[in-house]
Amino acid sequence: MLKFNFKKVLVKIISMAMAFILMFSTIAVFAAAEKSRSEYDDAIAKLELWGVIKASDVGTDGKMTRELFSKIMVNSTGNNELAQSMEGSTTFPDVSSKSEYSGYINAAAKLGYLSAYSDGKFKPQEAITFAQLCTAVVKALGYTQADLIGAWPNGYMDKAKGLGITTGYSYSSNSTIPANAVVIMITRMLNTNIKKASAQDQDITLVDSAGLMDDQNNWVYGKPEVALNFNPDTKKLGNITFRDDIPILRDTYNNTASPATKNVGEIIALKDIKDKDVVYEVYNKLNVLIYYLVVDNKVEGEITSILPSKYSPKTLQINSVDYELGQYANLNRFNSSPGSFNTGDGVTALLGYDGKVLDAYFQVDENNEDYAFVLNCSTMVSKKAEDYNKQYYTVELLHVDGSRKTYKVNIDPYAFKWRLVQYSLINDDTVALLNMTYDISSAFQVDISNRKIGDNYVTDNVKIFNYTDYAVNLVRWSDIPNGRLLSGKIKYLGYTGDFNDVNVICAYDIFNEQDKDMVVQSIEKPTGTGGSYKYELLSGSSKYTYTSKSEIPNAEVGTVLSMKMNNDVIVDYNHITNPEEQWWYVQAVDSKRIKMNNVIYQFSSTVAVYFNDYSGKLNPQPVSNIRVGPNQGYSNIRVYTDRPLDNGGKVTMLVFDLK
Repeated sequence: MLKFNFKKVLVKIISMAMAFILMFSTIAVFAAAEKSRSEYDDAIAKLELWGVIKASDVGTDGKMTRELFSKIMVNSTGNNELAQSMEGSTTFPDVSSKSEYSGYINAAAKLGYLSAYSDGKFKPQEAITFAQLCTAVVKALGYTQADLIGAWPNGYMDKAKGLGITTGYSYSSNSTIPANAVVIMITRMLNTNIKKASAQDQDITLVDSAGLMDDQNNWVYGKPEVALNFNPDTKKLGNITFRDDIPILRDTYNNTASPATKNVGEIIALKDIKDKDVVYEVYNKLNVLIYYLVVDNKVEGEITSILPSKYSPKTLQINSVDYELGQYANLNRFNSSPGSFNTGDGVTALLGYDGKVLDAYFQVDENNEDYAFVLNCSTMVSKKAEDYNKQYYTVELLHVDGSRKTYKVNIDPYAFKWRLVQYSLINDDTVALLNMTYDISSAFQVDISNRKIGDNYVTDNVKIFNYTDYAVNLVRWSDIPNGRLLSGKIKYLGYTGDFNDVNVICAYDIFNEQDKDMVVQSIEKPTGTGGSYKYELLSGSSKYTYTSKSEIPNAEVGTVLSMKMNNDVIVDYNHITNPEEQWWYVQAVDSKRIKMNNVIYQFSSTVAVYFNDYSGKLNPQPVSNIRVGPNQGYSNIRVYTDRPLDNGGKVTMLVFDLK
């Protein structure tokens, strides 16, 4: 991962935060009270960004307690880890070990910033005095009694004044200091140079010495959101809601350069967030939102491996370079889920701030990048002042890279819904659509190894949209069935180049996911008027129930029905499925095949066997229970396959009707 200067970024963030404070505050320039308030707002904002305290830590009563001052001093000097290590214990009788300030109080005492009173008590709720404040800040800057003129407390008070920390304030040593004044003076302390060990040393402020300007190890990055079709007017991207007072910075990587380059901390506006940018909320150690980080970090190439396996992916290898999958990576893109990426796929991977993969999309070619599938259409009414109440049409498109985006269109798009289209951009948010003419009558021969469909060759980066009535996905060439595809399966072929190679395929339910054959196990008829027919069905070892007001004609126990499915749930009844073959006895059988009527039928990996006895009971059976010979009590054996036998069909179901 490339290194860069977080200090410069934080300086930029603080500068922007100050500008926002001025922008969003009403400041009476000539009013002293308002001037003081502006100085406090500036100071507390810096302390928040530096991880010292939150504005909410300061009570509304204006009091600065010794326990809160302990926290301020410990965090200001970069000793937060010391405080954490001392949390849960106490050396003072009036400080509970369970107090949220116990670690800070212990650390402040150990570092010499604060001490007990003469009675041994710390008095955490007492207000801090001017003498105590001056002592703490002078010690924090590296000075000791030997560096001062005069005894305590005057020597410390004079030194603090000489360093410019207490300029403008006139308090006696025992005066209690209001919280807003403490915040301002602590900010001055942090911007003051610490004592030099030798005259040759360079000047360095306490904020730099304590590492508060370079504290990226304690920054927390929120859950990333990938920008797709982001509308800046909404100020929302996933779970991120953009605030006007929080700056937005972009980090841009160029991974095509050698070595890779990076442009850090570019100040941008909401409208500058682009598709496939990765956006984070960034918090400091106090859980204060300090800025939004927009990352443009992409890697393109071929997936050469998914490690250790697709069952538990941890690393994506692109062009033989390993990229670790991030905490929030979309694992369904890389595991064994349907439609996930495989080795050999050309992808554009999106990387986060840490160089880890969050998501990926298919690479696109200029010869098919203008194709898309229309997922949805809607009508919207503008709320903007310039075109208030004007009606617009919108479409949601699935692009060839797998991304989904919504655009405006100038005509009613409902004729395009759930269809393949070609589109062209009119402007950033508006497209024009061209409908594709579907072919529903032709059957096609698919030759996977030679990359042919019908008489045409298929391009290396062919895009295949496979849709059902309920879902659409991009699938790869190697996944589609080899052999003859029945008419109606291929709806559209797009062609490119002088050889008319196929570069786009639109297929309907090419894997037969939408229709599933099931055998009737039982039928429950209605007992009175208004009742329903209840069909208990089996598919392999899975059980399903279908309820209908009307009876399925000719259906009985042992009948095989084709059912329309959506996410493995029955949606409707299609038709009775006829067997590919029937016979009355088995000539031979093993775990992979069965022979009947001198024909050998290969089993699919999910073959199911059912015995339907004379009493109307149907039960699943293992293949090993099939008996060979003509006198085994079978009246009929029905064979069902996943596709026609002359097209390489394999047996998915055997139903034995017993005598």
